[in-house]
Amino acid sequence: MKWILGFLEKFFPNLFKGLSKFIVGFLAPLIGPFILMLTSFLRKVGLFFLIFAAITLAVVAFATVIEGLVVNLVNLTAPRWLDVGRMLLPSNLSYCLGLLIVARLKSLVFMWVTRLSEKFLHT
Repeated sequence: MKWILGFLEKFFPNLFKGLSKFIVGFLAPLIGPFILMLTSFLRKVGLFFLIFAAITLAVVAFATVIEGLVVNLVNLTAPRWLDVGRMLLPSNLSYCLGLLIVARLKSLVFMWVTRLSEKFLHT
């Protein structure tokens, strides 16, 4: 019985020592490329979100400036001029302007997506 206990006292520490060497030897070559792939992916995703945030900020700033200019222009003009000007405009002007703005934004978004995808693929 004593030799069984002695065998087990030496067997399990040696087994786990060898198993730990095997696991470290097996996983160490896999950890480096995995971390490299993960950091490369996160860099590309971070770059994409940074560019997206910059485009969003530029669009919001542009819309705020245009809105401020239009509001100030309307406040500076006489109300009668606006009434006379409204008589000369068609009734569906807001629809036409909205359609033109949507078409322009669609082309801008397409251009941005094309450039971003090219940049994203080449990084």
